[in-house]
Amino acid sequence: MTDDRRYSLGVHWGWVVLGSGFITLFINYSIRIGAFSILLPKMIPDLGINMTQAGMIRAAYIFAYVLFSPLMGWLTDRIGGRFVISFLCVFLGMGTFLMGQASSLSTAILFYGIVGIGAAAMWIPVVTLIQKWFGTTRRGLALGILSPSYALGFGLMGLVLPVVVKTYSWRMGWVLLGISGLVLVVVNTLLLRSDPKEMGLLPWGESSKSIPSSLPPFVSFSYREVLRGRHFWLVGVSYLCISFVAYIVTDFIVTYGVIELKVGYSVASSFISIMALTSIAGGLILMIFSDYIGRKKSLVITQSLMSFSILLIISARDNISFVRAGIGCFGFSYGGIWPMYAACARDYFPKEVAGAVLGVLTLFYGIGAIVGPIVAGRLTDITGTFRWCFGLGTFAAFSAAMVIGFLGKPKGFGKEGD
Repeated sequence: MTDDRRYSLGVHWGWVVLGSGFITLFINYSIRIGAFSILLPKMIPDLGINMTQAGMIRAAYIFAYVLFSPLMGWLTDRIGGRFVISFLCVFLGMGTFLMGQASSLSTAILFYGIVGIGAAAMWIPVVTLIQKWFGTTRRGLALGILSPSYALGFGLMGLVLPVVVKTYSWRMGWVLLGISGLVLVVVNTLLLRSDPKEMGLLPWGESSKSIPSSLPPFVSFSYREVLRGRHFWLVGVSYLCISFVAYIVTDFIVTYGVIELKVGYSVASSFISIMALTSIAGGLILMIFSDYIGRKKSLVITQSLMSFSILLIISARDNISFVRAGIGCFGFSYGGIWPMYAACARDYFPKEVAGAVLGVLTLFYGIGAIVGPIVAGRLTDITGTFRWCFGLGTFAAFSAAMVIGFLGKPKGFGKEGD
């Protein structure tokens, strides 16, 4: 058959693509956040590096990620998501595997940069591909199912990696995740398809009657006018501030527990699991909340909550129960921040340019994510405590809320939050 009734093993292949995408993002975020944050306390003494240099390792990843992300989106449109995702998993897996062989700062920077190149194909191409496989009225469902993958990925690492480190070493943690990344090459090559048409299918949830007979006319907009607008820069600066603080906390919270709070390595690693679990709830609740009161107000509230949560972590000192409460509060706000900025691109800019605007806003995200860990590491080396860099993160989160508070209502695109 060549219509949407053609299935494999009784399941529309779109669900197979969604399952493969879920696994891909699960492993990617296990490496991207879980592995780095959890294994960092063990890497620092072994590699003989300080906190500033630890931030440089993270910066290499983000630099490569931001540099190659636009190319991955373009390649996905040109040659299809199946090849792009499968091929870049080679970089993801090999770079991660090599992290287990790192013997110096320079090799760690090089290898984690390779990981960043691979990771550039793990979000935009995956999301783009899945949206091709699901009909217009089913894409929200598909992306909703996909969304917990990243939190489950780095959250589970808080439980698994301490056992691996205790039994073997931190290097084995990287090696095992590297092998998992290489396995993704086979999984995605076998299961992904770039377009439903390749299998004679329609997207799941659509029938031949639901496909429009002609495309809507293209509407031209001035990108220069959009980029020169006040809204763009307010959202961009706020995005930079929040990525700055997000990477400070996620990268160093386990190291803070081990080195400064003097808690056991497994206890400190559980901080990441707490953050991941609460972020799942936060992503769902805060996004629903933002549909009712608007994105601007929701961002102000969420970023203020993030600022408060870091203050709680700092003021708790060695009271681990309060530290966990602060981390849980941080995770809750963290889960809602990123999809809310994506929604802002649609709320405040014409739909015809919303994707391009979001791509440019990624540059602001990248600057914050690169600078944050380096500045935090340097400040920790100078002061001998993480509390000053976490305090700086509190200020950055509050600044993000203040900046976004100056946004007016969207002009000409419906009510705020629509």
